[in-house]
Amino acid sequence: MPAYRVRYVRGVALAVVALALCAAAGVALAGAPSRVAGTINVWVVPEGADAMHDLAQAFMRDYPSVRVQVTPLSWEILYARILQDVSAGTGAFDVATWDVMTAGSVARGMLDLEQFGRQNPDLILPGHDPSDFDPVAWRTAGLWEGKNIGFPFYLNTMFLYYRKDLFNDPNLKSQFRQKYGYELVVPDTWGKARDVSEFFTRRNNPSSPTEYGIALMFPRTHTTFYEFLLFFGPYRRSDAGMKKFGPISFEYGDYFTGDLKPAFDSPEGVAAINTIKSLLPFSPDPLGSDYGETIEYFARGLVAMVPQWGAAWASFKAAEALQPADQRVGVALIPGGHSVSGNWGLGVNASSRNQPAAFLFAQYATSKVADKGKFLKFGLLPTRTSTLNDPQVKAADPRMAVLGQIVATQTHRPRIPEEPRLEDVAVGTFTEILLGSVAPEQGLRQLAQEWTKILGR
Repeated sequence: MPAYRVRYVRGVALAVVALALCAAAGVALAGAPSRVAGTINVWVVPEGADAMHDLAQAFMRDYPSVRVQVTPLSWEILYARILQDVSAGTGAFDVATWDVMTAGSVARGMLDLEQFGRQNPDLILPGHDPSDFDPVAWRTAGLWEGKNIGFPFYLNTMFLYYRKDLFNDPNLKSQFRQKYGYELVVPDTWGKARDVSEFFTRRNNPSSPTEYGIALMFPRTHTTFYEFLLFFGPYRRSDAGMKKFGPISFEYGDYFTGDLKPAFDSPEGVAAINTIKSLLPFSPDPLGSDYGETIEYFARGLVAMVPQWGAAWASFKAAEALQPADQRVGVALIPGGHSVSGNWGLGVNASSRNQPAAFLFAQYATSKVADKGKFLKFGLLPTRTSTLNDPQVKAADPRMAVLGQIVATQTHRPRIPEEPRLEDVAVGTFTEILLGSVAPEQGLRQLAQEWTKILGR
């Protein structure tokens, strides 16, 4: 019995889980080749740091000839340092997590894992089975233009977290019905979300148990770039939108038409902006709040709803003001029905001076056993079909009840190499529009022109 299986599952602290994981496919080589040795540097986004550190400890126990150094880096610093190393080819990292939206930018610096495995069959972990990855996860967090630049490390998408206890309160439901003429339920459209947000904003409704209705985040950062798609997606992916704009490219995403022109320079783009603006009065500091602030607003009980990434569940589950969490925190689809993908891949640096150990660790950290363990112990959403269909996994977490539907309908940001420049000008323009400095029609038209120049068309 491989030691990793026993030790890692012991951390889950569930004997039943341990038995199930021990029955899974193996995750350790029976005898590692002598070239699997030395030190590897692993860079990881903070949300995945605890899981990566745990995996590193287990890996070193199974492969004592390898030392794994894990360095957590914020999204902004991680992306910048990967790009710097890709350009310089210095091999500062051996393994790193990368955001799906950066695929086109980092691809040239990543090792082709499929090709490396063919050239080094003795380093392929038994049972790793890339065909078991969820197809969307594999496409977005594993491939770029046919090159296998990573293994999916964890799924990330946005959910609507809401106060289950407030939405089920008979008095609040009666008040809402009297004011709006329909039942207080978790909103499935942004129009209904506007009503619910107003109802739960104390300035508009003195009897509201929360200060604000919804926590939105539109700071002048990359956050605004993905938040826009929550509102544009319902237009872009509607039947009328698909007919007007054409099919959606995985590489260019929902911002573009089927013939790769900006789709947001349209009445649908303006409507998305106006929907955002209609919600701003019911959110605490929406233009100054980012990921951490909006999580805190909901965790402290200041707001009734918050669209947030999957990793936020761990904070809400532990928040003192939300106890018992299973009675106070609900998880639903984003209003409008379209989330945004934010999956993370795990790649190996093509300039790594220790590719054998790095390749082995990348497989180890994305094995079937690791996928289930990362979810049960650290809450990172699974990437493998076998894990997603596991009855124990499906019953362990309220996110799992809607995850499949969300992944199938989520929007995508551009993954092309020009993405950083597109994002930079977009964030500035969106901010000016939301501040009221520029009219939506004018701002979106100017942004489309800027993007066309950047893409050289």
